[in-house]
Amino acid sequence: MKSRIGLLVFLLLAAVGTAVFADGGAASSPFLPTFSSYIQVRYTDPSEGDDTWAIRRLKLMVDDGPEEGFRYHVQFIFKTNLQSAIDDQVYLQDAYVIVPASRCLAFKVGQFIPPFGLERFQPDWKLDLVDRTDVTNRMVVNGNLGKSFARDRGGEGDWTKGGFSLSAGLFQGEGANMNPMGNGPLGVARLSYGGKGGADGSAWHWRAGLAASDRHDSDMNFFAEFPGVSPRLTSHFNGRDSRFNAFAEACFGRVRGQVEVFRTWLSPSRGSEIAASGAYAQVAYLPVAPVILALRYEAFTPDVHEPDVASQDLWTAGVTVDVPKTSLRLACDYSHPTTTWPRTHGDVVRVQLQWIFPSWHVSGERAGRR
Repeated sequence: MKSRIGLLVFLLLAAVGTAVFADGGAASSPFLPTFSSYIQVRYTDPSEGDDTWAIRRLKLMVDDGPEEGFRYHVQFIFKTNLQSAIDDQVYLQDAYVIVPASRCLAFKVGQFIPPFGLERFQPDWKLDLVDRTDVTNRMVVNGNLGKSFARDRGGEGDWTKGGFSLSAGLFQGEGANMNPMGNGPLGVARLSYGGKGGADGSAWHWRAGLAASDRHDSDMNFFAEFPGVSPRLTSHFNGRDSRFNAFAEACFGRVRGQVEVFRTWLSPSRGSEIAASGAYAQVAYLPVAPVILALRYEAFTPDVHEPDVASQDLWTAGVTVDVPKTSLRLACDYSHPTTTWPRTHGDVVRVQLQWIFPSWHVSGERAGRR
């Protein structure tokens, strides 16, 4: 009953909540909230198991404030029919404020994604393929904590100067929306450098960087994230959890690509260390403005110390079309494991329809998407 009530409130806010303020004649202010929302409906046809229809994501965002000043962001999510423990509940994903200290330095405080990785920070409504890589979901900080959506509570400082960007933060370490288990604190840092130039069809940009995290884990369950590794080592892990990430992305005209490498060291209080590694490479081509053709390869090794634990790799190819003069996006991709990627995965076809609803400011004006 609680989940149904939560969903009804969520839908009410997403669909008509802004209209309540439209007639109020609210004075124009950059801090009055802007409401935005989108939905992704997905059809999945696996080679093993039944095909399914699901609401992959239904999100509501509330944010505003000057682009270069104090601003805030709140985001909720709802999913259903994904055969997941997070189905049929409304969850708070983000709730944070950004406080600028100077032109080059700002601080973020609240609940948000720690600064680790590249793909995890690319919005899911503008991915070149239907979804993020399995490697990213397995290897990012808090990736195994489903209800956290890779978020945590804490604060970070973000510094930018020229082509350099540095983010460093300290977090609770328990994961957002999770019951306290004694994890943490979590320290995360990411440093990158990049450049851009050109114009129109010859515009280009690139960025490369490194990230690292460290946390003390208490009774963590990594069994699903590191298949093939002994449950004795992964089901109730206690010890040090250290992670490393290197990434690069580049775009020239109609071609863009990115690559990431991950490494995780789980050093238990007792027993042998687990060292997992993963990587992916992705390229996309835009033959015409509304069409994206993409190809991706990813590989994952649950424990490099265990020769009996097989490495796994996966190919994904897809096409995405932004329907002209609408806010609709249709995406389709096909994934094929060439080794022993988790048995339940198999070959998979996904078709996803995305609709971005109009955004509204409380003054009643339609707002553009940032």
